[in-house]
Amino acid sequence: MIKSMKLIALLLTGVLLIQTSCNVQDSRCVDCVIQHALSDPEELTPINSNDNGATEVYNHLMQALVNLDFKTHKLTPVLAAKRPTIETREDGKLVLHWEIRPEAKWDNGDPITGHDVDFSLKVLLNPETDSKALKPYFDKVEEVIVDADNPKMFQIIYTEPYMIIESSFTDLYIVPSYVYDPEDIMSKFTVKQLFADAKGDKALRKDPDIIRFAEQYNSPKFQREVVSGSGPYRFDRWVTNQRVVVALKEDWWGHDVKDANHWFEAYPKEVIFESVNDLATAVVALKGEKLDAMKGIPPKDFVTDLRESESFTSKFNTYTPPLFSYDYMCFNTRLEKFADTRTRIALSHVMNVEQLIESFCYGLGIPVASFTHPDITERLNPDVKPYPHDLEKAKALLAEVGWTDSDGDGVLDMEIEGEKVDFNIVLNFNSGNSRRERACLIFQEAARKVGIKVEIVPLEWAVLLERNKVHDFEMFVAGWISSPLESDPKQIWHTDSSNDQGSNYAGFGNEESDALIEQLRTEMDDSARNEIYKQLHMIIHKEAPYIFLLAQKERIAINNRYGNSYGSGIRPGFWASGFTVSQPVAN
Repeated sequence: MIKSMKLIALLLTGVLLIQTSCNVQDSRCVDCVIQHALSDPEELTPINSNDNGATEVYNHLMQALVNLDFKTHKLTPVLAAKRPTIETREDGKLVLHWEIRPEAKWDNGDPITGHDVDFSLKVLLNPETDSKALKPYFDKVEEVIVDADNPKMFQIIYTEPYMIIESSFTDLYIVPSYVYDPEDIMSKFTVKQLFADAKGDKALRKDPDIIRFAEQYNSPKFQREVVSGSGPYRFDRWVTNQRVVVALKEDWWGHDVKDANHWFEAYPKEVIFESVNDLATAVVALKGEKLDAMKGIPPKDFVTDLRESESFTSKFNTYTPPLFSYDYMCFNTRLEKFADTRTRIALSHVMNVEQLIESFCYGLGIPVASFTHPDITERLNPDVKPYPHDLEKAKALLAEVGWTDSDGDGVLDMEIEGEKVDFNIVLNFNSGNSRRERACLIFQEAARKVGIKVEIVPLEWAVLLERNKVHDFEMFVAGWISSPLESDPKQIWHTDSSNDQGSNYAGFGNEESDALIEQLRTEMDDSARNEIYKQLHMIIHKEAPYIFLLAQKERIAINNRYGNSYGSGIRPGFWASGFTVSQPVAN
């Protein structure tokens, strides 16, 4: 029976490999880059879509006013001629003074101006567009004023200071109204009206023109058929579950400023986002030079196979830049079993993060102690250290709380509301994520040694997210993606975000932490914000709503036939548009 089951498993694996391999295109273009994608983008409607796959495609098609430089990890102007100047008015409002590059123009030849930024903000602030992920970051934008004499110059008025007032614009792609609003519907409204309505009676959401524009903008037409921006490439085609292809604009305006920064480097004729959802198959395709560039290579393959293979390293360069994200285990602190801080700290001592780094990441990871990445040292509290793996300390803390093995069955128990309750934990993770599965297994085994029974339950990603939102969990393993830039901590760490609309799944927070977050959001001085971060880190550390796990090193391979390639901490870890072909490949 066991042999039969193994045979069935092998046959199913073979079918999977055959099906997935068909996605990898068989013929090679001479002047293109084929980069790996785990899946198709969710959609390609700018401002609406918020998944990583879409962002990687957008970056070649569209532009923001500013963005992160892949080499320096710092903000750099893209559509903007320079970074904005920020003025604080006497009434407490902030004014961002911007100017668009004089060369910038749309594909139809029209200049890109402040009116296009105004339109893009109206798309975002339209109460009926599917831009819910971005709306909170721009809810303080009260007005846009375009210079009448020079429309390349404009001002954006904020009602109050906001910590990420400039960096939030890295997520706002500027879109052409002649493509996305050919009927000029949104010209009937102003940003000031949309702002006032959002803060008032919200009557505009019933306006027929607001609804009509949103229905058109949210429609399938713009999700995957019509995609247009000011970037170096135009959308060419999308073959479902196989590839998205973008083609170079030969007459692109940015070629005239190619030395400004990497966002203006555009050389390959095509960039192809090849969908291969099985990583083992993707690695085989990479080794066979069916893929030119790949990130997220499984650590074992990267360290013990690819990097030790002379035939591979003779064809590919490999890179391990920091990956600006972290994994964590989250407690539902609303549950009685996790209500005592000492219990959560004890379980933090149970988890062996170093074992996870060595056994799964092959050393390509670093423990984290807070929500700030370890490489961003200026914001880290030096007194906050990861809880070390220490089972004796864990046992002592659990005993203090009252968890004992009263019946000698090897499982800790405690009387809760008059009933003896065994210390059992249901631990969820997203199925298919082998790193998080390994974290669960390590935690399960260590917990067993202190008398806690852990049941590991894998869930489909959508199911896991839904359960987290409604707080239907005990513990789960997940991760947060970030960047070298600051991010607003309110969505994850403020008590206002502990409802089903926020991401404070743990139920963390008190008056002190909330006050620090509110202070942080309006503090415009960098050094003062850094001190607030450090205080917040310490509170989170002492309350232990998470078991912070690790930040990985990225694992990237790029075919060495390309020049101007390098690894970056900015996703996807390389700038394919900037690759130069130093050696053609035969078909």
